[in-house]
Amino acid sequence: MNLLYLGLLLFVTLLTTLYLASSKAIFAFSDWTFHAARVEEIYLNLKSGSFFTFIAARTFHNTGAASFLFYPYILFYPWAFLRFILSPVNAFYAWYALVTFATATISYFSMKAYSKKSLASFIFSLVYTFAPYRLYLGGAVFGEYLAVTFLPLLFLGIYEVLWGDKKKWYLLAISGALVAYAHILSVFLSLEFAVILFIIKLITSRGISKDRIKSLLLSAGVCVFLVLPVIVPFFTDFIGQGLSSAKPSISYTMGPRYLLLNSFSAQKGWKLSFMLMLTILTAWAFIKSRRNWIIYGLGLFACFLTTRYFPWKLTAGTPFEMVQLTARYLSYASLFLTILFALGSSSVLEEHVTGRKKLALSCSLAVFMALFSLNSLSVYRDTLKHVQDMPKTSANSTQPAPFKRLRDYNYYNQFNYKILFGAFDYMPKSSLTSVQKQNSLLMHQAYLNGKTLTLSPLIKANQISYQVKSEKAADVDLPVIAYKHTTVSVNGQKHAFRRGNRGTVVVGLKRGQNTVTVGYKASPVFYLSIFISILSWLALLIYLVKFKAKYAQ
Repeated sequence: MNLLYLGLLLFVTLLTTLYLASSKAIFAFSDWTFHAARVEEIYLNLKSGSFFTFIAARTFHNTGAASFLFYPYILFYPWAFLRFILSPVNAFYAWYALVTFATATISYFSMKAYSKKSLASFIFSLVYTFAPYRLYLGGAVFGEYLAVTFLPLLFLGIYEVLWGDKKKWYLLAISGALVAYAHILSVFLSLEFAVILFIIKLITSRGISKDRIKSLLLSAGVCVFLVLPVIVPFFTDFIGQGLSSAKPSISYTMGPRYLLLNSFSAQKGWKLSFMLMLTILTAWAFIKSRRNWIIYGLGLFACFLTTRYFPWKLTAGTPFEMVQLTARYLSYASLFLTILFALGSSSVLEEHVTGRKKLALSCSLAVFMALFSLNSLSVYRDTLKHVQDMPKTSANSTQPAPFKRLRDYNYYNQFNYKILFGAFDYMPKSSLTSVQKQNSLLMHQAYLNGKTLTLSPLIKANQISYQVKSEKAADVDLPVIAYKHTTVSVNGQKHAFRRGNRGTVVVGLKRGQNTVTVGYKASPVFYLSIFISILSWLALLIYLVKFKAKYAQ
């Protein structure tokens, strides 16, 4: 049955992806330009023979922004590699299909391990993978979109450590690492629910055994080793460096009425599906086990967190403000409520369906979900028909990227606009104190001898060079951000520099023509962290092979 269900999941994945890809266009909205620029930088660096990307030399207006250091990007490499064989638009949709099918597969096997029921696992995978909020994330919000892929495995790992087979601690370690490689904020959100589950475990079981505590600590410790390359840059380059990050604030909450009524429309967006809303309204009638009551409670609580009735104002000045958009909790609401929907609906169906009818039912469910998803995506397709193509703009434009249509022939136009959300993330706070400073970076403006110069950068992987002619010895303030491990050379010789009042590289020049090159050289600790991480993944793989062999006996 596994092959049948996986085949049906692949069918829905391909059908929905081809429906979008047939438009031969992309709607560049929300966080699209931020992530597309990061992928473009990775692709161009790979093309030039550099595997690692540290700073934005080719994109982000050549400011040298280090979003790659502090925002995980390893899961974007498949997208970048696809650029070598496919057009820009097709490469994105191929990556979209890979992530979707990975989500469906992980969801299926996670639910199978939890419930031991194939039909329930299939229903869970369909409803979770093609939930309206996840379809919305797949349009532009790619960090969260990737994290959602691994949430079912993460919470399976938490369940096994706290209630199930504690010897399967590795599930929590692996899934926690994968979420961290996708989206750091999702790690924080997941920890909130993990703490709640831990407290529930202490209350319902009147404590927790030492063996389970050991398994929990082991999974956490191994997870840290697996994600060292993500963690280390924060210690080597962020802490104490006066850098900014995404602004912490609760900028949007929903009303319960909006969540309820909006969920009964078929379109994707900040909402639950009507199936999950019906689960909220009716699940209490058929829930029998304490375990399912806990899941139901978590689902309701996640919904409550999305609304303005939760006292979000009390979180001002606390780490909880990092949530920014409370709609993020819809991913967790979808996860928990879909478990109940899948268990309840599969139990009812299996009482009345056997043999060939079960096969027909499975195919019918796949077709229904495919049609439901296509309907959800129809507004996106309609938008692509009516929105204008993104026009050209100057290479140093300060105009924010508009919500426009991208095709293969105008795909590169987006990179000349100011990135709408995230253009100045992880820059020194001093560079953000005025719009003038921000715009001066975007316009490649340098300052020399009291004059403003507009320079044209010469680009290589993780490296930006400028030709600067000075009539006398003087300091030049370049439009490139200075980080702790930034390197500077003048005319091929390593040169000292300081950080200017824009947070940029300031270097002393001699009279005459000078070639100033700004680059980034990662700390040896970073490369050591990669080595340790690879060894940890290999050691864990060897352990799993031996564990499975022993478990089979």
